[in-house]
Amino acid sequence: MSTKRIQAMLLGIAVVACGFFSAGASAQDKDQVAASIQKKNESYKTVVSSCTQVKTMKGMKKNVTSQGKMYFIREANQMKMQFTGHKNSGKEKDNQLILNGDKVIMINGGSRNVFNTKTDHNMKLLQQTLLYCIKGQIAEAAKVNKSAFNLKTTDQYYVFDFDVAKSAKGRWNHLEASYSKKDMSLCILKLEEKNGNTTVYNTLQKEFNTVLTPDIFNY
Repeated sequence: MSTKRIQAMLLGIAVVACGFFSAGASAQDKDQVAASIQKKNESYKTVVSSCTQVKTMKGMKKNVTSQGKMYFIREANQMKMQFTGHKNSGKEKDNQLILNGDKVIMINGGSRNVFNTKTDHNMKLLQQTLLYCIKGQIAEAAKVNKSAFNLKTTDQYYVFDFDVAKSAKGRWNHLEASYSKKDMSLCILKLEEKNGNTTVYNTLQKEFNTVLTPDIFNY
């Protein structure tokens, strides 16, 4: 075998090996970042944050934007998002989403709906996804949504993409969770529904480990 042919073969092997190592390193980086985010978030026993909810609905010309507060207690797995939104009439409407035990409570103006996550699959999936994401448990969020996850980065965020399996029974086909590089907290959560609607939560200004009493989750 000629020297040139041997060199070409060695070069080809090197290129293939480099490809394997790059893929392995990428997967390793993804898992390492996810583990670091989960560990850091374990130190946040409570979170209070400003919160913006933006809904993009198929067939509507304008997004529906609501602003308010988000409260979270880790040990109790309790979470509350409380918004004030403006309808087309311009009048303010209070909206709340509360996760308390096995209940998901949705309050929209004067309308109140209580769902039991033991019997309602979609509400259980919503509950689990929100709690796992805010706790930084990325692998668990992917698992309940029957999805793999990929990592990309920006100057500010670690961004995890979840492509939900088509066989999954939930209402979403794609999730995106962005975590601050500074404090590893969840800052942006995007939920894309199968019907084309999208909800984006922004939780940018936070206070950690303040005293929260469980009665704020009463309904």
